[in-house]
Amino acid sequence: MINRKLIGRKHLSKIRLVHARFMLALCLSVSLVSAAAAIDHRVKVKVDEKVDITPEKAKRGMMSLARHPDGTIYLNAQFDPPQLLKSRDNGKTWTSVPLKLTLPHQVVQGFGVNRKGRMFILHQTKGGFAPNTADLYGQDLFVSYSDDSGRSWTRSRTDFRKFGPGTPNVKYHEDGNRTFIEQPDGTLMFTTTIVPSKEYKEKYPPTKPESPPNFMYGGKPGDLFSDVVFRSTDGGLTWGDASQVYPDLNPHESALAIGPKDPNRILIMTRIQRLVRPGEDGEEMMRITGNPQPYYKQGALFLSTDGGRMFQVAPGGFSPWYGHRGTVNWFKSNVVAVTHHIGGSGRGEKVVRISLDGGKHWVDGTREGTQKMNESTDFLLFPSVSFTCPTVEISENHFFSTAWGHPDGELSGVFWHLEKSS
Repeated sequence: MINRKLIGRKHLSKIRLVHARFMLALCLSVSLVSAAAAIDHRVKVKVDEKVDITPEKAKRGMMSLARHPDGTIYLNAQFDPPQLLKSRDNGKTWTSVPLKLTLPHQVVQGFGVNRKGRMFILHQTKGGFAPNTADLYGQDLFVSYSDDSGRSWTRSRTDFRKFGPGTPNVKYHEDGNRTFIEQPDGTLMFTTTIVPSKEYKEKYPPTKPESPPNFMYGGKPGDLFSDVVFRSTDGGLTWGDASQVYPDLNPHESALAIGPKDPNRILIMTRIQRLVRPGEDGEEMMRITGNPQPYYKQGALFLSTDGGRMFQVAPGGFSPWYGHRGTVNWFKSNVVAVTHHIGGSGRGEKVVRISLDGGKHWVDGTREGTQKMNESTDFLLFPSVSFTCPTVEISENHFFSTAWGHPDGELSGVFWHLEKSS
C-alpha cells in the first residue's frame, strides 16, 4: 500500500507512471512468450508428386534454384553447353534458356535474382568440361547479369583476384549451389570458395606434421582458405567488400539464406572438412561432431546476426558424418528448410529438416520443437540422389525441390508440403 501522507502528489504520479510502464512491459513480455509458445511445431513432411525435368544425365549438379518476380522459376543445373531451365507453371514443365555469355568456354555455377528482376550467374573459364574437380578451380571468376530474362548477359567489371589472401596466388573453387541474397537496402551477397593455387603451395609448402599458421597448405599467418562472402551495392555491377566464413573449419559448397523478418540474420549451409590438428583432442572432436573418426567431414549450418560479417555454428549445426551437399532456404513465412545427405552408409538419401520460426526451433515431433538442428526430424525427400537439392516455395507450406538421381541419373523434382500432425 502506498502511504499518501508520506509521498507528495507529484512523486505519487511518478510512481504510478513507473508502475504502469512496468506492467505494460511485463504484459508485452508475457505476450511474446505466449506467441512463441503458440507455435505448434508438430508438423510432418508429405511428398505429393515427382516430376521428370530432363532425361539428360548429370555431369556436375550442384544446382541453384530461384523464383523471378514475374513468377518464373529458374534452375541452373550446370549443363554443358551452359543453359538455364525455366518453368512458368511452378515446376510442372520446363524449357531451356541457352546462355549467351560474353566469354567462351565457361563453367557456369550459381544463380540468383534480385527484387527488380535482374538475374545473376557465376562462371569461370574451363579447359574442357569433365566430371572431375580439375575444371572446378580457376584464377578467374565472373558474375554476369541479365535484365531481359536471360536472353542477353553483361559481365560485371570486378576482378576477384584483388580480394583473396596470397593474391594473385589464389584459385576459386566454384562447386556448390551458389545463391544470391539481397538485403532491404539492395546490398547483394554471394559466396565462393578460395583455395591456394599451385604457385602458392610451392612457395608455402605445408609442414609435416601440419602446423600453424595454415595447417592444410602451409602459408603465411592469416591465410586460411574458406568460403568468402562478396558484396555489391550497385545492383551487381561491381563486387567487393569480402569477408570470410569461419575459416577454421574450411567451409565450402555454401548456400546463403536471409531472414525475411530480420535481414541481419543470415544462415549458411555449407560443407566442412579438415583433419584433427596437432594439439587437438581427437576424442573430443568426435564427441563434438558425432563422427566415427577425428575428422570434420559433414554439413554445417552457420548463423550470422550482423548481416554476414561474422558467423558462428548454429546450435546443433553439424549434420551427420558425410551429411554434406546441403542447401538452406528461408521463406517469407519464416519457415527454414535445410536439405543434406542423410550421412553415414545412406549417403545418397536426401533429407530435409524444418524450422517454423526462422531457425530458433526445429521440428522434432514435439509441440515445442528442439533448439538444435541435428536433433530434429530428418524427413526423406529423395531416396537416392547426387549433389545438392535446392527448394522454392510454391504457396504457403507447399514447396518444390530438385535433384539429380544417383548415380548418373536423370534430373527430377518433387512437390511436398507441411502437414500438421494429428
